[in-house]
Amino acid sequence: MEFASTGADRGTSSPTSMIAPVVRASGGSIVGAPTKISARDVNVFYGDKQALFDVSIDIPDRAVTAFIGPSGCGKTTFLRCFNRMNDLIDSARVTGSLQIEGKDAYAKNVDPVVLRTRVGMVFQKPNPFPKSIYDNVAYGPRIHGMAKSKTDMDGIVEQSLRRAGLWEEVKDRLANPGTSLSGGQQQRLVIARTVAVNPDIILMDEPCSALDPIATARIEELIDEMRENYCIVIVTHSMAQAARVSQKTAFFHLGKLVETGATEEIFTNPRDTRTQDYITGRFG
Repeated sequence: MEFASTGADRGTSSPTSMIAPVVRASGGSIVGAPTKISARDVNVFYGDKQALFDVSIDIPDRAVTAFIGPSGCGKTTFLRCFNRMNDLIDSARVTGSLQIEGKDAYAKNVDPVVLRTRVGMVFQKPNPFPKSIYDNVAYGPRIHGMAKSKTDMDGIVEQSLRRAGLWEEVKDRLANPGTSLSGGQQQRLVIARTVAVNPDIILMDEPCSALDPIATARIEELIDEMRENYCIVIVTHSMAQAARVSQKTAFFHLGKLVETGATEEIFTNPRDTRTQDYITGRFG
């Protein structure tokens, strides 16, 4: 992963036939998935207030990692470290080591804008641009020069909408505003916009919290399909959702990473009593 170049030099397809599926070993560990993100002793400060304390974790590729924990525990703050969104807050300061594919995401020569094309983000509330469905998806590829012709752009838009499970629903109304779609469709449009620039990693911050159960189920199905091609990290307040969509889970409490492991193990046999208490609803 290079952070100093744009997505224009990368191919637009990732055939799933070339990708080995992620499976569980008998002990519940994830195999067949190399480490994509490696964090060591990451601390985050907002002015004089410390929000994260010495967080160390490895995030696997081609798998879904869920961050769970009570509100204000630091899970979203940590998520925003991966694409340097905390840089946009004047008082924020990040220390420690955070590497993506072995490269320092906070090195001086790293362009955060380019980094964010490699590390896409889907927010809590669907936020389509005030543009057509087509132009929402084409926006990133257009500014990064990824298409040499209208035909190329049409292909990128169609492929991205297909990856987001939205093409069949919108293919006859691509000129309509993105805001004309339902909430669940808008979130899938945002996912299509995110994958259009060929990211390696997709961050999702409570992507279903504003959606109804039917739309939530469709997004969860989409996440499960997409993990064959991407490293996905999701922050969720729903433990049931974490259990359904993730292969690895990390539990945060009071700015600290309490424990992490295979999702099945975290939910059935947690090592820390704080994790057990949170999962069983004793606090939250």
